[in-house]
Amino acid sequence: MPFRLYDTTETADILGIGRRGVQERVASRELACIKIGRSTRFSAADIADFVERNRVKAVGWKGAAR
Repeated sequence: MPFRLYDTTETADILGIGRRGVQERVASRELACIKIGRSTRFSAADIADFVERNRVKAVGWKGAAR
């Protein structure tokens, strides 16, 4: 089953943050990764999961709707 793994630079581009930001989130265990020797790789599913866990829900105009 072939699937794509992304490196730190590609993951940073996908998330719109710097490489160091990705490295910090890996170190704090906020972003799951796959270690292959000294290389760090990221699956699309782990990137999507990180985005969903960090989503801030909209409340509505002036907080009226919940």
